[in-house]
Amino acid sequence: MKVHVEDVSPIKKTLSIEVEAEQVKKDWETVVKALNKKVKLKGFRPGKVPLSILLKYYGPQIEEETISRAVNRSYPEALRETGVVPLSWPELDYPPLDKDAPFIYKATVELKPEIHFSDYKGIPISPTKIQVSEEEVDRRIEAVRLSHGELVPLDQERPLRKGDFAVIDYRSFVEGQELPGGTAQNFDLEVGSQRFHPDFEKELEGMRKGEEKEFEIEYPPDFGNQALAGKKVRFQVTLQDIKERRLPELDDAFAQSLGKEFSGLEDLRRRIRQDLEEEEKRKAEAKVREELIEGLLARTEFETPEVLIREEMEAMMARLEQDLRRQGLTWEKAGLDPDELKERFRPTALKTAQRKLVLERVAELEGLEVTDEEVDGELQRIASGVNQSVTLIREIYQKNRLLPELKRQLLEEKTLNFLKEHATLKLEENEKK
Repeated sequence: MKVHVEDVSPIKKTLSIEVEAEQVKKDWETVVKALNKKVKLKGFRPGKVPLSILLKYYGPQIEEETISRAVNRSYPEALRETGVVPLSWPELDYPPLDKDAPFIYKATVELKPEIHFSDYKGIPISPTKIQVSEEEVDRRIEAVRLSHGELVPLDQERPLRKGDFAVIDYRSFVEGQELPGGTAQNFDLEVGSQRFHPDFEKELEGMRKGEEKEFEIEYPPDFGNQALAGKKVRFQVTLQDIKERRLPELDDAFAQSLGKEFSGLEDLRRRIRQDLEEEEKRKAEAKVREELIEGLLARTEFETPEVLIREEMEAMMARLEQDLRRQGLTWEKAGLDPDELKERFRPTALKTAQRKLVLERVAELEGLEVTDEEVDGELQRIASGVNQSVTLIREIYQKNRLLPELKRQLLEEKTLNFLKEHATLKLEENEKK
């Protein structure tokens, strides 16, 4: 076997691999012999089919299997010989097989980029300030109160108005054709919440119980559901019922109804403030991490392998598809174009791939590692969070091959903590003055 390496770019190489004619013929004969034993052709016993007949019916298969054998043997050998470490299976380019001649093919691979930092310590980050106002606490308490409101029928008949809950049946049509998935019965909708379509909800205002109405809504070209984007949709709506939300009194009794840990309203306010402070801490931490990543990327330049970007896009698509399935939807029913979505996801996928690469490089430079004890501790934390045994959680992670990804995430976490410890706090504007 002969190998020649051509540098296509800093992250891409093409290996020209030549398999000797003697080996090609040997592989070809092995494939022919094995095929002859298992094929069943009328008039011939297994293993006794003439070569000319075998080639007539199975020529392309013989060629394909011979090439496969040649590549599967020679490609790993070529990698060992050249020291090339690809990120994925190569893109192969080869001519038709000649069993009596050397087989020369090309394998183009992408490699992990070489990342060099000007420096990765002292990245400036914003100081963390956690402030929760009384107004924020009030808003959260009101949200809790709203969530515990009771929907009740109106005491007296009147038209539907903003803030009411409409119980409707509706059908929708586009260009005279009924829209798939655009029909519902006894659909609950809070008028004015803008959870459906603002114009649709506005059309409902003033309707009375039992009333039917037909109207048209024009959707913008950039609407998320491609089945509706840029189209005029005609709706037929029947208002079946009107309900209003009756809110509980905001007092100690209400707080006590939320749990034994609340003796009164002040306890509830204290817990809500703590929760809001925790949320602010998480937001601040996320902001710091983003600053650290941006700081790393600003201190180096490298080309990102397409295979890594593609992997991130596919992972994002898989998560979205799983979410749609849980809602009983398909791409088509949701009005989404997978190819278009991939392109929309591309900038995020690129950033994610770059983040993983730079953090992995810092971990290498600093010799950061994740121990088995740290993995065990994280599994214990996960088990406690879902109230399951750590043995079961470990089995799930092992069965689904999730431990390597868990370990990668823990290493990323450790690397970010290292960068934060060695970061520089930005000065406030008044401090600069």
